[in-house]
Order: sequence, then structure tokens, then C-alpha cells
Amino acid sequence: MQLLLFMPFLAFTRALLLPRPNGPFPVSMVVESLTDQSRSDPYAPSGSPHQRRVMTSLFLPIDPAVVRSEVRTIPYMTPLVAADYGRIQSCRGGRCKTASQPPTKLPLVVFSPGFGQSRLLYGSMARSLASEGYAVVTIDHPYDASYVEFPDGSFVRNANISTDDDGALEQVLQVRAADVSFVIDQLSESTVFRRAYDNHRIVIDFGRIVMYGHSLGGAAAATVMLSDPRVRGGVDMDGRFFKPVLEKGLDRPFVLLGRPDHSSEDPTWPAVYDKLLGARVEMAVAGTIHASFTDFPVIVNSLNLTKSTAELVAGSVSGRRMDLVINSVLVAFCDFVFGHNPAPEILQHGKSVLPELTVVQSDLRR
Repeated sequence: MQLLLFMPFLAFTRALLLPRPNGPFPVSMVVESLTDQSRSDPYAPSGSPHQRRVMTSLFLPIDPAVVRSEVRTIPYMTPLVAADYGRIQSCRGGRCKTASQPPTKLPLVVFSPGFGQSRLLYGSMARSLASEGYAVVTIDHPYDASYVEFPDGSFVRNANISTDDDGALEQVLQVRAADVSFVIDQLSESTVFRRAYDNHRIVIDFGRIVMYGHSLGGAAAATVMLSDPRVRGGVDMDGRFFKPVLEKGLDRPFVLLGRPDHSSEDPTWPAVYDKLLGARVEMAVAGTIHASFTDFPVIVNSLNLTKSTAELVAGSVSGRRMDLVINSVLVAFCDFVFGHNPAPEILQHGKSVLPELTVVQSDLRR
């Protein structure tokens, strides 16, 4: 509901320029449609069955020393998805670039959006994380998102999936988990992304993969970890959990990052935390609501909204601070999971690094 509140405000704005990411690297974006020939789409209309097809955006960091003149402003959203949310936005041209990058091996971070939401609503967040030196891929899950728009002009609308039916959402999570594993397969084995890797002179290290997600996407991160051992850690941003994770727990590092008092309002958080056998951290971000874990805070800061209206749709935290908090947590978590830092300060004593961040509980056992 909080996400829907924002749409009317976008409808009355001009196209906006979103801020540049905080990281040291410019970022390039590669958009691909992928078809899984091994799966029929379980949500396809009965009269027109088809194979499962997903949309992805791959964000890659670029060496700023070799960036020259290939700079252009690109749409923040595709026209149909933008119309669904209200109004198209743009990313600032100074960071949407196509260029080469020296040979380097990048960790992979996979993102899954909230239920009913487009991957495009998290593009600024993903781009900012990529600017820190990660390959970041965001995934659209057809018939789950309100709209998924494909390069050939076709599109898929959401199916009639009840958010009040845990069984239906558990099925959605299994489909999402299969989507994520398929995308990782395609990134690692398919020739679809080979030109992008060659053009950017990068190699993705598929031995270093973590996943994060918002709302149902956070639950998807946990679900994927049960079925795909390649994902070495996960972060749930303000999403409740479902079976089988509620029953089985997880044996690899996991972070719960949410609004204040999430665990007191959502019984699945303490239930899952008790079943996390690997490193585990629960954190709360001051001034946030559920929608704060999207691009809304960044977009709201670009609009001339009253303070009360801005807080209603995105919380009181600023877009710049929210970007810093999420990036700081994800970078520290990746450093921990990949063995670069066995005890990140921010995962143990959040406020000593960022005043908005409270560590509710933390156990960095390995």
C-alpha cells in the first residue's frame, strides 16, 4: 500500500535527473531478456502456454580513467512501467556510461524486488552498489510484477495472486528461486553476456555471489539459499519470511535489515533469526518505512514535496543517507562473506559508523 501511495505524485512531475552514485566508479547497464527453455511458465494463461522468460539489468563498474565521451542520459524506467508508476525518470548522464574497464574479477550481487514491483524501481540502488566495484544484476519476475516490458515491445501483466494466501506466495518464491538460479546460469555459461564482459574487460567471479532483496525479494534471497549453494550469503530488506525457510532456517551468513520495530511487528523475523546457523545480524534503520528500501527516497528528494508528504511515501530518511546505509551494509556484508574482513564494525556496532543504523542483534560466527 505504501508503494502505491507514491504513484499520484509522480504523475504530476516532469522527468527528473536522479543523483550520481556514491561509489568511485561510473557504471554501465546491460539489459537482457532471457528465456528458460527448460521451464514452462506456471503463470502463463491457459490458452497461451509459453516458456519462462525474465528481464534482467546488469550493472557493471567502469574504470573512470578510460571513460571519455560515451556519456548519455537514459530512461530510469521503460514507458509502460513508468506509466504504471506515474512518470518516467532519468539517471544523471554523468554516470550512465559505456566504456571499457581494465581486467578485474568482480563479485556478483543478485537482487529481487518486492511483490508486484518492477526491478526498475530499484535501479538507482543497484547502480550505486555497482559503483562500489560489484557486478549487480536485478531481475523482473513476470506475472508477479505489475508489468514486465520486453525489448520486442511485448509485455506481461501481473497474474491474480493473492497476497493474503501464504501458500500462493510460497509458490511465487519457488518460481523466483528458479528464476534466480537460471539467471546465474546464464551469466556464467551463456554467450548472451559475453560481449558485455569482453567490452568491459571484466570477469565475474562466480565463486563470490551474494543476494539481497526487498520485501518478498528478501524472502526470495533466503529461499534461493536453500536450493542454490552458489549463493554464499543473503540480505532481507524489510520482508517477512515463508516456508520452507521458516522451518529449515539457513546455514550461511544472513542479514535482516529493516524499519524500526520490524521484528516486534513481524513474528517471522525472530522465528527465522533463531534458525540461522551461520553468521547472523538484525539491523534497523531509523526514519524508514517499508517503501524506504526502494528508490523512493532518492526520487522524493528530487521532487518539490512537503516534508509531511515526503515522509508519508518514503519515510523521513533522505535518499542520500538511505543510499549510504544500504551500500555500507552490503559492502561490509560482502567483505565478511568473502573473507576480506572477519569482523566489520558496521555489522556489530552500526551507530558507531552510521547514526541511522541500529544493530538489534549480531552474531558473526562463521
